[in-house]
Amino acid sequence: MEKKTILIDNSYRLTFSDYAAVTRRNTKIKLSDSKNYIDLIDEGNKIIKDYVNRNIPVYGVTTGFGDSCRNQVHYREAKKLQENLIKFHGCGVGKRFSETESLGVMLIRLISNARGYSGVTYKLLKQIEQFINIPIVPLIPEQGTVGASGDLTPLSYLAAALTGRRKVIHKGKVVEAMDALKDRNLKPIQFEPKEALALINGTSVMTALAAFCSMDARKIAGMLELTSALTVEVLKGNKGSFLPLIHENKPYDGQIKCAKRISKYLSTSKIALTHEEIVSSVKEYISRQDNGTFLKRAIQDKYSVRCSPHVIGVLWDTLKWVEDWVIIEMNSVNDNPLIDYRTGKIYSGGNFYGGHICQAMDSLRAIIGNVADLIDKQLELVIDEKFSNGLPPNLIFPGSDNTFINHGLKAIQITCTSLTAEILSLSGPTGIHSRPTESMNQDKVSLGTISARHTRDVIRMAEYLIAIQLITLCQAMDLRGIDKFSDIAKELLSIVRNIVPFISNDRELDEDIENLVDLISGDSITELLSKYSDSTW
Repeated sequence: MEKKTILIDNSYRLTFSDYAAVTRRNTKIKLSDSKNYIDLIDEGNKIIKDYVNRNIPVYGVTTGFGDSCRNQVHYREAKKLQENLIKFHGCGVGKRFSETESLGVMLIRLISNARGYSGVTYKLLKQIEQFINIPIVPLIPEQGTVGASGDLTPLSYLAAALTGRRKVIHKGKVVEAMDALKDRNLKPIQFEPKEALALINGTSVMTALAAFCSMDARKIAGMLELTSALTVEVLKGNKGSFLPLIHENKPYDGQIKCAKRISKYLSTSKIALTHEEIVSSVKEYISRQDNGTFLKRAIQDKYSVRCSPHVIGVLWDTLKWVEDWVIIEMNSVNDNPLIDYRTGKIYSGGNFYGGHICQAMDSLRAIIGNVADLIDKQLELVIDEKFSNGLPPNLIFPGSDNTFINHGLKAIQITCTSLTAEILSLSGPTGIHSRPTESMNQDKVSLGTISARHTRDVIRMAEYLIAIQLITLCQAMDLRGIDKFSDIAKELLSIVRNIVPFISNDRELDEDIENLVDLISGDSITELLSKYSDSTW
């Protein structure tokens, strides 16, 4: 079946679905070629040129940038000013964004400029469209932006690539931008007044990362519900803790829905019992004497198990408003100055400021830290024989060659704890560290891109944690014997065992972890969750 092409004009609204389709599944885009739309876009640049020709000061067009805005530039130097803007911002450092991330940056920058308020030409937008579709992807350094006045330095690498400068990824290789243009018979763009500023003066880098973080955090939330349910099973826990009466009496939407899905996963389990079933099973151990007795089975579980909806539910409820904010930013005109193509007026403002994205990513990262801690606690309960209700120490297979020389999952727990500690070290807020810069013109900055980068990094580590938890839970299920486990547990075990064999003797597990991260990122686990929960992930 032929893939759809996404048509973009000034009214198009980018969704997470379309964003993933373009950046992760190579769906093509098409800029509207209707005469009305082309005229609307080009009108903004005509207004800019009229101001230039009349020698009227327009920020960043006939004036210097930032604190240099009092420096009036002669109209004959307006184009040269745009070239210099890109040149002096070529000072990014650190590792480069991935090809997928940079595709996201280009798409979101195109959406902003395609609204018609940025004063760019239709020709410039078409060049970005071609870069996305081919793709020719600018090689963008991750560090060097304070997130206001937008992502100036990283976006300068997109602008430079359009003109044939700096390096790009093309046909899977890092090449000079000019060589990629020649290979595709494209001509380098020559900026008209305002165009370079329109490309770099916005929030497209932080927003591109935030969009990926939002989508990937949603998968993490779904996986955590499943692993929490499996933890209840392998510990022979109380599945009654997730029944509706409890959670409807604390009616947070995320908590209620999380508990409902966990309860549904556990509904076919015969190893996890309800409160009534547990009480019934321990009656024979209850002493008739006054001095009491020790029950064979606990009637309620530890907090990291029993309260998992109260933790994961916070992630779901945080994601609701985070996603709303990211969608708004993805479809905003985050540029300065703005040109009203209907009236010819120019407005100076600060839409390049990334405050909402920074706050969204700070908050999302904090709750990711919280759920990472939940995983670390749940893993301890399963691996440590003091808490696992009869499982062997470190989940060592009792029939291994020599039980005493095998150590099972001892080290994988250390890796889990190490990742959790690193996540927690990055989970504090970034936005409060705003520092003045650029001669005190940028005296209050968002730091949104730094926050988004840190959030991306903790999400990657959280995916490793879930992979480690899956290895642990599947080992425990096999050791228990799978017969009494829930239907979803049996199906998950089958999926995981196609990738990670049972650990009968000590072996390296690093490749198993990496392979499970790929599994989590794919569609099969998502389909499994949807099958058993009737939810769309």
